[in-house]
Amino acid sequence: MSDKILLLGHERKYGLELVRLLKTMGHYPVAQAWESFSPRSFGRDRPELIIADVDTPSAPPMREFSPLVRKVWGRDFPILAVSRSGKCAAVEALLESGASDFLKKESPLPLAEKKIARCLEPGNARPSHPLSEDIPPALANLFLDNPRLHRLRDLADLHAGATPRRPWCRRHAPPDKQWRGVATAASIGRFQVGKPVEYLLWSRFHMFRMPAPAEYAVPEKVLLSRYGPPLLAAVDRGKLPAGSDVYALIPRDGINAGYIACLLNSRLLDFYCNRLASCPDGHLRAETLRDLPVPKPNPETAPEFIRASSMLTHFGPNPESWIDRQSREEWWQRLDDLVAEAYGAGREAREGLRALHF
Repeated sequence: MSDKILLLGHERKYGLELVRLLKTMGHYPVAQAWESFSPRSFGRDRPELIIADVDTPSAPPMREFSPLVRKVWGRDFPILAVSRSGKCAAVEALLESGASDFLKKESPLPLAEKKIARCLEPGNARPSHPLSEDIPPALANLFLDNPRLHRLRDLADLHAGATPRRPWCRRHAPPDKQWRGVATAASIGRFQVGKPVEYLLWSRFHMFRMPAPAEYAVPEKVLLSRYGPPLLAAVDRGKLPAGSDVYALIPRDGINAGYIACLLNSRLLDFYCNRLASCPDGHLRAETLRDLPVPKPNPETAPEFIRASSMLTHFGPNPESWIDRQSREEWWQRLDDLVAEAYGAGREAREGLRALHF
């Protein structure tokens, strides 16, 4: 699989040259403007290298950008700074602020190719200026030494999705009747499952398990995308089968599906899966999901979770009016507060989340 390389803030002409060069080298370029860049938008499928145009007016100083990437992604990433100015003082300032290497825009493409290859060599990422690498103890202890917590397997049964079966000798035909609607990761929004947008492709070189109908014939279940972050969970009441890129969580007796969806969509579990759980390649493993530390619902606060989930479902994933967006943000904050209270997170833990950009 080709490496993903992020191009930040480049002009169209120079950016197209870099895109062609990276594709020739066998990499997968992703171009973004500085205004739209967010480290958390990449999930766990993070780029191998960042090529940043530091001349753009909207570009933040390297001494601020490098620590931000390091805080959110948890380790140092190689950054190739691109600029028209090749003065020694400016280059030294960039390298001391956290850039791995420097490239002038007028440099020939062979030199750019050589510098990109050098930045991608293992261990070539330079540490940025000193900052706290450790997770705040109040935040780590919230998951490691918290008597309130149980495992997610105690609240719900986990079923992996499957690929629809096609009739033999008709592998390009639609799925059978029970697979007319298949919930995929693309059709999952926050607390809402829309109309399935696609069928999953079937390969004649693989055999996939056909799930028992009882797995999906439940009034409510939680569908969770395997890819993140952030975790994307939704409550499904349509008895839709789950595709191979989705997990289906069937709540145990007395547990509400909305409660589980609220936990999975919270910033706290998003932080846990990013920094404490073992998800190195961007895929959420079934065992990791079963072992997620979660609190059991409190009868006093459970109705609030269900209400918050219902309100967010009502507003939908893309509210159009400003009032709906404002109300959605208020309910989203209310949901995060409810989850923090369920975990027993104090002021230090919440400040630690904000410091780590969660």
